[in-house]
Amino acid sequence: MKSSEKKNLYRRFLEKELNAAELDEFFLLVENGEFDFDYQEVMPVVEESGIVTAPVREEHTIEVVNVPQTKIRPLFRALIRLTVAASLLLISAIGYLAYRRTENLKQQFLFTTVKVPVGSVRIITLKDHSVVTLNSGSVFKYPASFASDNRKVFLIKGKGFFEIAKDKSRPFTVYSSKLSTTALGTSFTVENYKAYQLEKVCLYTGKVQIGSKEKGFSPLKLIPGQQYTQTGDTGTKGVFDGDGEIKPYAEDGSLEFDNTSLTEALARVASYYNITLAFDKADLKGFAISGKFRNEPVKDVIRTLLFTHHLKFKKIPEGYVIMN
Repeated sequence: MKSSEKKNLYRRFLEKELNAAELDEFFLLVENGEFDFDYQEVMPVVEESGIVTAPVREEHTIEVVNVPQTKIRPLFRALIRLTVAASLLLISAIGYLAYRRTENLKQQFLFTTVKVPVGSVRIITLKDHSVVTLNSGSVFKYPASFASDNRKVFLIKGKGFFEIAKDKSRPFTVYSSKLSTTALGTSFTVENYKAYQLEKVCLYTGKVQIGSKEKGFSPLKLIPGQQYTQTGDTGTKGVFDGDGEIKPYAEDGSLEFDNTSLTEALARVASYYNITLAFDKADLKGFAISGKFRNEPVKDVIRTLLFTHHLKFKKIPEGYVIMN
């Protein structure tokens, strides 16, 4: 590599412009002693004879005085070189660590957003080996790399089943619209239907703690087989027996209900098909539904859900409106 190329590489290293491959190349060159020009810039010019020429000094009388030349012992010269080399290596190491730290911070703020197509199921393995299974119509956001003291992900919409890799030093938190569900090593589902002010957490194994953005909300812990549902701005809070939940997710991408409230069922249908369903919750209070749907037209699904309770619906530009 030419001297000018090496100088340019070193300049880019100091300015933190190198990518991973270039960093490997740079440190290989350093190890092979290819950056001797750095020593020459900080040391006097050493001639092969071992003589150092001191600069000419002017006196007030304008008389030029030549300073006698002195030989530097080879051992002393070697010590100087080693000292400078150690200093440069230390500076390089500090720069490298700072560079890596900056890159790690960038990774924590670099997010991937996953949008699951209608009728599909998406399984994602995160960098910590936790596994997330997303239902049809779900939107999920996660960082390229987790921080050293926490693991944060975001369920923007829909339903996800989370199987969390154990790491006591880094709690795993799923943020939905208002709720935050934190676990150390467990499996649970989180549902977020913001348009219908409905959020739900079901715990299958381990334990979780639920928090909320709402003022005065006391953290709530669940044990396996329990679920927590919040509706509305202030929410209807309570812990329910989760034994009735069929599965945390449908492997074939189907919609499945087991004595599910009609309000929740319609919210899940809207998320699944990525449409708008307009209805008055008061009109649907006390209604529940059971059934399974797989790749059926949304109109047929809605008709089946409403038929049992003698409800009607009509088409609107963005979806359907449910009428009592």
